[in-house]
Amino acid sequence: MQPYHPASESILGYPGFWYAWLILAAGLGFFCFSMLKRYRLLRSGKRDPRLGDIGSRISGMVLHGFLQKRQTRYRFSGILHIIIFWGFLVLGIHAIDLIAGGLVPGSELPFLTGGFGSVYSSLRDIFALAVLAAVMAAGYRRIVLRPARYRDSRHFEAYLVLFLIAVLMVSDMVFEGSKMGLGSGGHGFQPAASLAYAIFSGLETEMLKRVCRWSYWLHLVCFFFLLNLLPLSKHFHIITALFNLFFRRLETGAVKPPRWEAMDMAQVDSVGVQDFSDFTWKHILDFYSCTECGRCTDNCPASAVDRPLSPKQLTMNLRDYGYRNGLSRLQEKEPAANHVVDAIPDDVIWSCTTCGACERECPVFIEHIDKIIELRRHRVSMESRFPPEIEQAYRHMEVFGDAFGAGAALRDDWARGEQINTVAECPDVDVLFWVGCAGAFDSRLQQVSLSFSRILKHAGVNFGILGSEENCCGDYARRTGNEYLFQMLAKRNIDVLGKYRIKEIVTTCPHGYNALKNEYPQLGGNFSVWHASEFIAKLVAEGRLTLSRPLERSLGYHDPCYLGRHNGIYDAPRSVLESIPGAALVEPPRCRDKSFCCGAGGGHYWMESTGRRMNDERTDQLLSVSPDMLVTGCPYCLIMLEDGVESRDLKGQVQVRDLTELVADSLK
Repeated sequence: MQPYHPASESILGYPGFWYAWLILAAGLGFFCFSMLKRYRLLRSGKRDPRLGDIGSRISGMVLHGFLQKRQTRYRFSGILHIIIFWGFLVLGIHAIDLIAGGLVPGSELPFLTGGFGSVYSSLRDIFALAVLAAVMAAGYRRIVLRPARYRDSRHFEAYLVLFLIAVLMVSDMVFEGSKMGLGSGGHGFQPAASLAYAIFSGLETEMLKRVCRWSYWLHLVCFFFLLNLLPLSKHFHIITALFNLFFRRLETGAVKPPRWEAMDMAQVDSVGVQDFSDFTWKHILDFYSCTECGRCTDNCPASAVDRPLSPKQLTMNLRDYGYRNGLSRLQEKEPAANHVVDAIPDDVIWSCTTCGACERECPVFIEHIDKIIELRRHRVSMESRFPPEIEQAYRHMEVFGDAFGAGAALRDDWARGEQINTVAECPDVDVLFWVGCAGAFDSRLQQVSLSFSRILKHAGVNFGILGSEENCCGDYARRTGNEYLFQMLAKRNIDVLGKYRIKEIVTTCPHGYNALKNEYPQLGGNFSVWHASEFIAKLVAEGRLTLSRPLERSLGYHDPCYLGRHNGIYDAPRSVLESIPGAALVEPPRCRDKSFCCGAGGGHYWMESTGRRMNDERTDQLLSVSPDMLVTGCPYCLIMLEDGVESRDLKGQVQVRDLTELVADSLK
């Protein structure tokens, strides 16, 4: 029997390759038109340089794009996604082969012949079955199980795409199976095609040809229909995700400056996002790449305590706004009813604690925090529109250099009688202890500063403090959108640190650590910065500290967001605690990079909270493993957890300590 290809004829009696050319031209034409619109909208965004360290970008794209590393953080759905993704890659080659065969009947991709062709045919056939099974399982999850994180998704689009994928798989199986019956297929081990062949084997030759033709054209039309659906739906991420992973932010911790072309606020006329074109092109690529999987919202602490923020819904709303109004504003057509800054309610923007849980879970590395802070920047700097309770903190930082309003003269009161020098008195120090506002002015947190200074003395570290010359690091100002105030404070500190030629800085506050290490370099301040937990771990490893007094307590350690997710410091504090004799760590389910925010970040330490309190939720999570003591490495987390324990009437039963206090207690 001669090899048969359905494009050699058609159901209408004309040579089928004419229909193949028509389908190709129409399919690619509409696709290019849609992609051009998306590209023009992308080009309307502001500058955002993303081409540094090409090697890391490619390796990250392979690890998180092709190998789908983050997908497995949600085991079942992640495995389903990996199967479908790899199925697309493997069967995509076959789709190209089918199109080529339709355009020029009898042709096929040259590398799909011979031994490799047989191996590929088997692999393709197995993946067709696997993808079909995965699609059915995914449909069952959405229709029957209905996870809460899908509640904001557009279910019709999801069901339609799952249906189209299923049609592609089934039509591929039927096509290959009918070809077997016509003597044109059957290369290698093909269980799916063999099953289809068994079903249709009793048909007459002419009827088998019709089955082959119908399955071929159905597959081709379905393929181009799905291709054109991608730019118009949430499944646009199938095209953009790999690009988004390549252009992902490589550095952690730092917030994007207001303008990459002018980082200094003195050179910027407007700040923040008012309209869609104020987003950078990478922000817009983020919108395109959202998979609507809901992992961001599922892990968002603000959403968990019923605040109005859903990172997923925010991303979808901003994307939809761009689709509706982005190009019309760019082309100066009929203006939209409002600006994007007005399309997002204030309570949504101010609910975020900038903890980074959303970004850590996103499988395509969408950067939610930068967008939220850009929306805050415009409200604060251009409209003076912010929660009233933070106005006093702004005023105190501007006038006194600290959010507490205590003033520079009282910054080193905590150190009186402790024989701690300022660098002005003794400039030849090896290490500067950056105390921070909380450690200098809050009576409870002064105990943390005293404990750490005693540790440094015990280890023989030549250190000093800035005292009255230290200003607020500016973290609070930047994360609430007051970029002018942040840069004013940061430049003051950079000038002081530069004057004394400070070699190394160590601090007990993750917020100060993050600002000094990751954000001051944007303004020319490059310093070697340590968090206290890292520095203590180093001293213990070098034998300069010996912890000998036993604790005999079980410890529930809370990972601060700005120490853990934003800076990747998880092991150092644990190694310090484990080096204390008798200390036993007990980990709650949400720990390390899955830790739950205490509620103080993003300026919320100074804001009033409504509804359920985040620190109560986190306290309950830590208490679920029945620790004798709660421990953390952040002054703000310490206060929030103490408040959570007290609200549970457990103040006398469960202590809350900073890890530096435990280390100081364990010294001889």
